[in-house]
Amino acid sequence: MNKFDQKIAELRDLGFRITKTRKGILKILFSSKNPLSAMNIRDILEKQKIDANKTTVYRELDFLIKNEVVENVKIDNKMSMYEICSNHHHHVKCVKCNKIFEIELNEDINKHEKKIFEDTGVKVLNHIFEFFGMCKTCNNVKI
Repeated sequence: MNKFDQKIAELRDLGFRITKTRKGILKILFSSKNPLSAMNIRDILEKQKIDANKTTVYRELDFLIKNEVVENVKIDNKMSMYEICSNHHHHVKCVKCNKIFEIELNEDINKHEKKIFEDTGVKVLNHIFEFFGMCKTCNNVKI
């Protein structure tokens, strides 16, 4: 059973209905390599002949966030984008083509958060690292 089917089964087991729109949104997000905006999702649903207005898409995204299936990410401090919850990671955005890449940092962020607490008494609840640059396609660099 793939992760998409597993998540659908988990939601059903919790007693939630799996509507055509909900299933469509999950399928889109599970197959996307990058976070998507609500409007991106709505446009894809429309192309798939799934009728979902803007309000419905936002309502479904809120449901999926509350049930820890989807997370809301803000890249470049702009519009909300959505992706399937996964291991903690960050993003890097190409400033030329706007492509977004998912990255994992090897450094132990928890160690830094613990040090912040020790030094300041502030318990870090969340953090945002934003990286911006030019991808190898836009920069014409061979790696």
